Amino acid sequence: MSDTSDKSMKEKAKDRATEMAEDVADTVAERAKSEAASARDTAAAEAQKAANAAEAAAGELDEGSMQAQALESVARRIDELAEQVRHTDIDRAARMIGDAARRNPLVFIAGAALVGFAATRFLKARDPDRRRDYDRGADPWDYQGQGEGVAADPLAYRSQPDMRGAH
Repeated sequence: MSDTSDKSMKEKAKDRATEMAEDVADTVAERAKSEAASARDTAAAEAQKAANAAEAAAGELDEGSMQAQALESVARRIDELAEQVRHTDIDRAARMIGDAARRNPLVFIAGAALVGFAATRFLKARDPDRRRDYDRGADPWDYQGQGEGVAADPLAYRSQPDMRGAH
């Protein structure tokens, strides 16, 4: 009798653990989907801003000029991209990315690293402290800690005496 009650308790515990795991998985999936949708909306809004900026820049140029036409074309393409991003189904995009990652894992890892690098560069460029320093005339090529009179040259270490004539 105790053998069947032990099995029954084990089965109940197993069923409960399975339910809890499924609940956690559902919660995580919903949270990820929500975050992805938020990122999608932000990306679409940023793309729309870029399209508007390109249109405004084109409006400042002579109408019909090659530069104005190029900027208008860029603005249209960015606007189309923003629309595509805005209407992307998150589940479908996740499946496509997962499939691509399984087919070409090295390409996927390299692409993820490249996206990370680009995002870091983008975020650094938007850093208000860096922009404020640049606006104050700070030299972005000035090497910190080299002292006065040292050229802001990454190859300055090569200023060794020329020993070609000495034997």
